[in-house]
Amino acid sequence: MEKKHRKKNSGPKAQKKKKRHLQDLQLGDEEDARKRNPKSAVQIARSFHRYDSGFEDKKHYIPVVDQTLLEPPPIVVIVMGPPKVGKSILIQGFIRNFTWQKLTEIRGPVTIVSGDAHRLTIIECGCDINMMIDLAKVADLVLMLIDASFGFEMEMFEFLNICRVHVLTHLDSFKHNKQLKKTKKPLKHRFCTEVYPAVREIIVGY
Repeated sequence: MEKKHRKKNSGPKAQKKKKRHLQDLQLGDEEDARKRNPKSAVQIARSFHRYDSGFEDKKHYIPVVDQTLLEPPPIVVIVMGPPKVGKSILIQGFIRNFTWQKLTEIRGPVTIVSGDAHRLTIIECGCDINMMIDLAKVADLVLMLIDASFGFEMEMFEFLNICRVHVLTHLDSFKHNKQLKKTKKPLKHRFCTEVYPAVREIIVGY
């Protein structure tokens, strides 16, 4: 008589088979739970709706207006100072440097092309308080001219807080270097106390 095949109920192979059988049962339970889940169809519908709505939103085209300027606005440079301090001579020097032309009479603002996409608008400012207030609102750079042989004037203190670069003129009128140093030191000290420490001065001689 032939013996029947008996399955092994113990040993490492039998334990592996039992583990596989338990895993298959667990996977089957999860699949059955998914099949029995009544909310699964709703979730799938929502996911499809989000997917379709994303494509519909991409189809909508809102034209964007290009607001970049073809030419940037010019840099406004204000040359400020009391009368007979060299404002017009400085502006004429700017014009001669960029255009190689002489402008004897300056009336109103002067716009200079300083590069391919750069322009400078130079405006002369006197000691009128209304003019100083108006030009201080639009100025990008203010050059304050001070007669070093005379010193500060009352109108200069009103304009000091908005200035970053100061120009000292008529320093070539001093014949001795000792007198020049004595004059420059209090001017620089006053600039540092009124504006900020280590303020920058430019010395110009005509």
